[in-house]
Parts: sequence; structure tokens; C-alpha cells
Amino acid sequence: MSQKFAEKALKSYQKGEKHLASGKYKKSISEFQKAMDFFIKSDEIERAEKCSLKICENFIIEKKYYEAAGAAFRAAELILRDKKFKNAIKHYQSVIDFYGKVDAAIEILEIYSLIALCNIAQGKFDDGIDLIKKKIAKSTFPQISKNKIIQFGILIVNTILQKNAENLGEIDEQIRKLKADQGISVLLETIQQIVRYYVESIITITTDKKEIRAGDVIEVSIELKRPEELKIRDSELAFDKIFDLYEDKQIASDNQIIFKLRPRIQGNLKIGPISLICKIHEFEFPLKIQKIIDILPGMPELQILKAVPELITTVGNPVTVALNLKNSGKGECININLLLELPDEIQLLEGIGTAKKLHSLGPLEEFLFTFRIAAASKINTRLSAVLTYEDMEGKQHQTVESIPFKAES
Repeated sequence: MSQKFAEKALKSYQKGEKHLASGKYKKSISEFQKAMDFFIKSDEIERAEKCSLKICENFIIEKKYYEAAGAAFRAAELILRDKKFKNAIKHYQSVIDFYGKVDAAIEILEIYSLIALCNIAQGKFDDGIDLIKKKIAKSTFPQISKNKIIQFGILIVNTILQKNAENLGEIDEQIRKLKADQGISVLLETIQQIVRYYVESIITITTDKKEIRAGDVIEVSIELKRPEELKIRDSELAFDKIFDLYEDKQIASDNQIIFKLRPRIQGNLKIGPISLICKIHEFEFPLKIQKIIDILPGMPELQILKAVPELITTVGNPVTVALNLKNSGKGECININLLLELPDEIQLLEGIGTAKKLHSLGPLEEFLFTFRIAAASKINTRLSAVLTYEDMEGKQHQTVESIPFKAES
């Protein structure tokens, strides 16, 4: 039976071509219509689509643009039966061009809604949402509220934006009421499934540390929790510029990616929005997630580094005590005070005291203090360098360094 319909379709198609070439457009349209119907019956949808485009060509020649739009619309409906959404969009763009020539404003808005739905069916949520916002949301046509396709497109976009599972029942109800042609029904049912998977999905973002300080390396995990069949096909990282990417993303499993960051300063810093392309069965769609993390100040670690391990001199001979302060921690330290404690037998030769002050030292910064001293008598002792400072949370820290000192006669 299928072969019989195909043979009839080819004969009608050839007749349609002859009539088109001779300018007999009405007869040409009639034959292409017959060919299209036969191809549909023989399940040769692409050939049926071609016939519809031939009908469209006849109408264009006759400058019957409204009818041309209908034929291009039919071609889109046919190709939608095979879920060729990208091809359908091309036909819909032609429909818009034809409707534009006859000022069919509400029809154009309906086609924009269908293009938006085709984008969403391909997982291009942003493209579909942008189109509804630009072409539909700003329109003032009162007929919009009565157009079921337009209202369905608005419902789908609102459901995605709000990730609102409560709208799923209304989506099902609107599809039942639409009573669309087969290709449009395939589009709507695809939308129905992909949006359901989207709103029911659960995605988490976690870090391996509860308390995070500036300079810490943290491992970030993005994981799909539900549905179980949902997998990560691709991903794109995003985070505040104050983070350094310490280790690039790795796929830990089909539903998890991990990467490592290092915050440079304290503050409320944002990880994301992380964009994922997710796949479940034959459907793909994007998921986004972000998280604000409270980064505490990094902890400083101020050290006293001696130039020499031991000072040995003779009585009355000047010697220099060189003490280098180095912040080997991950945070800034402030209100730095260094006191060199000297016994009575040792005199300070330069300056007015053995106490030194410094406003701050950042991570890995250094500062050198020197003291010029001399022993008045023979002595074998230890000098003490007492260092105090504060971290950025106001906590006090102290460290003491002992310096062997020996003066011989």
C-alpha cells in the first residue's frame, strides 16, 4: 500500500512541476497538494515537506503571501513530526516574512511563540525565553490572551524561569485543549517532557570546608541529585574574579563535576552561575546554579628570622642584631610590635629604644629591623625578641625568638 501511494505521489508531483513551469498555478497547487497527501500516507515526510514548499512557491509567484505563509507553516508542521526543530524554525522564519507583507500581526506573534518553543525543545532555553520576552511580553495586542499557542509559550517560559512544578498540571491541561496538528503535537509533547525533567531536577553545589579563609584552597562539587538518569554532558564554570582557579574541572562521575578555587581576599564571594548542559534520554537542557560563600580573612603567620644563629663579639665592640619579620601566612597582619629585651650589661648604641612598630605586613611580605648594640662587660646570655601583632579579625598573636649572645674580654 505504501508503495502504491508513493507512485501516485510521484506522478502528481511531476504534473505539479509541469503546471508550475507553464504558469498554471492553480493546477500546480492542486497536484502538489495531492502529492503531499500521498507522501504523508506513504510515511515519506521529507518529500511531503518538499511538496508543501512547492505549493508555497506557487503562491509567492502569484503574490498571495498569506497563502504562502500557510504553505510554509504546513512544511514546518510536517518536519516537526520527525522532531527536526531546527529545520522547522527556518520555515517559521519564512512564515513571518510572508505575514509581514500582509500585516498579519497576531499570526506573526504566534509564529514567534512556536519558534521559541522549538528552541526550548532543543534545550536552548535562553533563546526561547529571550524571544518570548522581546516579541510577546512587550506586545499590546489584546488578542494575545485568546491565542492558545501564545499563552502556552508564556506558560512554558514562566515555568522555566520560576522552576515551578505546580505549573505542570496546567501544561498538561493546555496541551489537551489545543487539539493541534500532528507535528505541533509532537513539539508540545516534547516541551511537556523536557520541562517536567527540568523543574523536577535537583542540583547541589558544596565545598569541602565549612570555614573558608582567604588563601585557602577549596574543592567545589556540583552534583545532580535527581532524576537519577540525568547526566552532565558539558559545563561552563563562572566565579568572581577574586577567586583563582587552582585546579580545573574534572568529571567525577556522570552526574558530578569538581574543581578547586582559591579566594584571594575576604568577603561574600560568588561561585557561579555554573552552567551545565544535562542529558536525559533523548532530551538536553541547561541547568544553572550559584552560591555565595562567606570568605573569612586569611590567617597571618609572622615569623622572626635571625640573620645568624648566634652573636659572638668582644666587650665594647659594636654588633648588629638583624631581625627579619616575614609573614608566611595567608592573611594580613596589623599593629606589629617588636621588642628586643636587653640585659643591663648590653647597651643600645643607636636609636632611642629597643621597641619597633610596623603598621602591617601582607602575605609573603617581609620587613627588616636592625639594632646596634655593644656589651659593657664579659657576658654569656640570651637576648629575647618579643613580637606581637593582630590578624584582621582583631585577634592578638605573640611569638618570642631567643638569640644566643656572647661577649668575651
